[in-house]
Amino acid sequence: MSSGRIPRASETRKLALVGLFALIALIVTLYAFRSDLLTPENIFLLPHLYLIPIILVTLWYPKRGLQITGVIIATVVILSLLLYSQGAIINPLLMFLYSGLDLMLVIAIALYAKDRHLVDAMLREFFDRDKGAYSSRRGRGERSDIRNSGDFSELVTALTNPDAEEREEAARSLGDLRDRRGVEPLIAALLDENRYVRREAAKALGSIGDKSAIPVLVSALADDDRAARDGAAEGLASFGERAVSPLISALDDTDWHVRVGAVVALRIIGDRRAIPALTRSAREESRFVRREAVKALGRIGNGEVLGALTRALDDEDGSVRLRAVGALARSGSDSVIGPLTLALRDEDGSVRLRAAQVLEEIGTPEALAALGSREDGESAG
Repeated sequence: MSSGRIPRASETRKLALVGLFALIALIVTLYAFRSDLLTPENIFLLPHLYLIPIILVTLWYPKRGLQITGVIIATVVILSLLLYSQGAIINPLLMFLYSGLDLMLVIAIALYAKDRHLVDAMLREFFDRDKGAYSSRRGRGERSDIRNSGDFSELVTALTNPDAEEREEAARSLGDLRDRRGVEPLIAALLDENRYVRREAAKALGSIGDKSAIPVLVSALADDDRAARDGAAEGLASFGERAVSPLISALDDTDWHVRVGAVVALRIIGDRRAIPALTRSAREESRFVRREAVKALGRIGNGEVLGALTRALDDEDGSVRLRAVGALARSGSDSVIGPLTLALRDEDGSVRLRAAQVLEEIGTPEALAALGSREDGESAG
């Protein structure tokens, strides 16, 4: 079986597509305003124009769901009040209502994209309780047979079932079975069209623990989908110290997705041999890799990583600096008070807030004095 990389769609193409739909929505909005097509009776339909780009962003970046929701709420409130103040709408509550329906749709999609199993379980429980339909019980029983089947050949056959959920259950069950004969079929399943099947196949390979799967799982870190990449990282972490050397080598991969996944797996494993390599990764070009590397150093390292974490407080990316403050918080020693005091003057408000929280948690006289001097400075300003 070839261990070639799983094809990954270009992030640039994704952003370009989102931008295109957003631009079209904006052009239609401006045209509608200039042509007097909008009236107080139909202007509440305006937010619907932006559903397509919002849904695409939600599907492709599910972990940004909370931020997307916040932006939508703020935009709707500001736009509604602005239009109301200019007399363009009669009642802003109508726009809130219709926008709220869109918002609930976005939240539902974000939940489903982030954790389909959670949503499926909630829906299944609701319909089972509400209807108790025979067909639902029958379908559940069929899947239970697959989950509980100890027949290796049946599980391998189920990996090619037309039903994606059946394939997903089969991959998970093969992992539970821990039969080394399942390695090759599961490696093939890493190329499945369904991301959840790929995720469960990667995790199952980790559960089986056959070292021959490590290079393939490293390649799977380049998967197009976040859930599948997370599964590959989790699968690699299951190998423990046996995967440390290949993962350290993967930190030099040309694909930043692979490097991020390798850092995540090394963080989960927690082997201190990775500290020098992670320290280098904390200074590399990709902010995503730097962010995860700083987080990993905070989890794995002790006093020897304070220099790297302190340098990360000067990173150009605010999210990296925020992770550095969180990593320093794990030390809890007085040696981090100086760097955290500097972070109190960071240009990013979230970094300043987190630094203040950490100093308060440390609670030593020196830490509280640093916090007090910052509050005095703000009062004077």
